[in-house]
Amino acid sequence: MRSEWTEFPLSELATFRYGKFLPKAALQERGYPVFSGYGIVGFLPDFQFKEPQLLIVCRGEGGTGDVKMSPATCSITNLSIVISPKESRVVRSFLYWALKAGDTHRLRTGSAQAQIVIGALEKFPVSIPSSLDTQRSIASVLDALDARIALLHRTNTTFEKIVQALFKSWFIDFDPVHAKADGREPEGVNAATAALFPTEFEESVLGLIPKGWQVGRLGDVLRQRVERTKPSDETAATPYVPIECISSKSVFLTEFFPGEQARSSLSLFRKGDVLFGAMRPYFHKVCLAPFDGVTRTTAFVLQPDARYRAFALFAAFHDSTIEYATTHSEGSTIPYAKWTGSLENKALVIPPAAIAAAFEAIVAPLLDAGIHNTERAKGLADARDALVPRLMTGKLRLPEAEDQIEEAIA
Repeated sequence: MRSEWTEFPLSELATFRYGKFLPKAALQERGYPVFSGYGIVGFLPDFQFKEPQLLIVCRGEGGTGDVKMSPATCSITNLSIVISPKESRVVRSFLYWALKAGDTHRLRTGSAQAQIVIGALEKFPVSIPSSLDTQRSIASVLDALDARIALLHRTNTTFEKIVQALFKSWFIDFDPVHAKADGREPEGVNAATAALFPTEFEESVLGLIPKGWQVGRLGDVLRQRVERTKPSDETAATPYVPIECISSKSVFLTEFFPGEQARSSLSLFRKGDVLFGAMRPYFHKVCLAPFDGVTRTTAFVLQPDARYRAFALFAAFHDSTIEYATTHSEGSTIPYAKWTGSLENKALVIPPAAIAAAFEAIVAPLLDAGIHNTERAKGLADARDALVPRLMTGKLRLPEAEDQIEEAIA
């Protein structure tokens, strides 16, 4: 079977172009995504590419040499090189996996900042089967694992929407209190939970709020954890979560780097802390830490009050908090939010601890399931990554790979 494979320089299988230089000042808060290779860095009213693009990260901290697929209808920055397969020679998804299997990181040059140039990429050797059908069959095996991983992430998105809707209903719109004030039973809660909500409102500096609730600050339910550290054996053995690993508008952390990449401006966090992206806060990067780790000072590490854990997380995650952090940021080119004397003072209507506990009782299982899904997705990704080099060198036959995938998914 190996004889059916032929090695080519990548220039015979694809064409290349650098992504577009996009000034930071041009990026917006909404529109079509702008993808750097590291993640979505902003939005524009128009896009360069309608279909997902195969690319390699060519500059930047930590990820130079990584092979990625972009989102659809996006623009791509000059931190990446776009690779356009010659479709008569190679299937796009097969080339993606072939490059993932190759040591593209060895193409890096430069001491101050690693980079990859098109000239080096053109010479990179890639082995492919001559049959496009064989290429498609191999790629489909790996795509199946990716589809399962994507399903787990979509399930988490559903969990998030449920919790956000409940948070808004209870703590922003005060739906259960309105219902009781009108003589109706609150919807979607049992009698014991309904009994926790008052039947009337009272005046406050924020307007009408449920009677017995307090007007406080975000800092009343979240305390900044400041545990600065330097690179060490301890940090090298700890998951590293810089701000680019935190997804926009998702409370679940899906990515982290090896601790060896943690080099400067480091801060420790603990499992259950809230990581809040302070640099360009309008990107809405807020997540729950599922483990102990290390981040950079571009993200706040916030420790929730034990009585208000889920409430504090979603209070920090709420759009009004992101808007407040953005409005009160400092710096025009690269805005940074401040915690002390700024974001900690954001006004917040705080429910009694018993209602916060009732919210947590509903939400905690969904958060736990979401973290489990994330871990499951990571396990499937590890299984996929173990299969890729063997499939892409012809050392593993398709039936064997399919059996291993079924076992991994089961």
